Amino acid sequence: METTRHRIARYLAVALICGTVGALFLRQQLAQRAAPPATEIAAASVDLRVGAPVPPVVLKRADGTTFRLADARGKAVVLNFWASWCGPCREEMPGFEEASKRLGKDVLFVGVNATSSDSREQAQAFIEQMGVTFPIVYDESGSVATAYGIRGLPATFFIDAQGVLRSKALGPVLKDRLREQLDTVLAPK
Repeated sequence: METTRHRIARYLAVALICGTVGALFLRQQLAQRAAPPATEIAAASVDLRVGAPVPPVVLKRADGTTFRLADARGKAVVLNFWASWCGPCREEMPGFEEASKRLGKDVLFVGVNATSSDSREQAQAFIEQMGVTFPIVYDESGSVATAYGIRGLPATFFIDAQGVLRSKALGPVLKDRLREQLDTVLAPK
């Protein structure tokens, strides 16, 4: 014979299971709404190889203005994906800042903060601490990182003045390697 205590325990177990399933369903629905349409990502990441045009980048700066990579045509671009918690990102940033100041008329350095795994507040503190003066944009949804096939940080893409990927570096790019990589986008074609 079932006691009241057993009946209550059974009802609680059923309620717990229903609540868990409901929470998982809601989480999945919210994630699908937040993510960009799969067709946009798939179309953008189809051909990311050296010698091919790069996927578009349209992201917000800290001041709310929009940065479009297409607006940089006519100038070489170094697109660096980073996060404030990334130790190797911290190591390479001074070299990027120095090269940006030295080559600013020929090369546009753009830092893409992986805001989907970071925060604007932490990113801003990192920027101030490192003394970064080149443009920083925020990939809050992670869609640009996905389009570029980013699986770890840092990751840097060297793009020529025509918007073609000339070189990519997965992992830190310190000063000597940076100089070599910059030659790939600055060399006459």
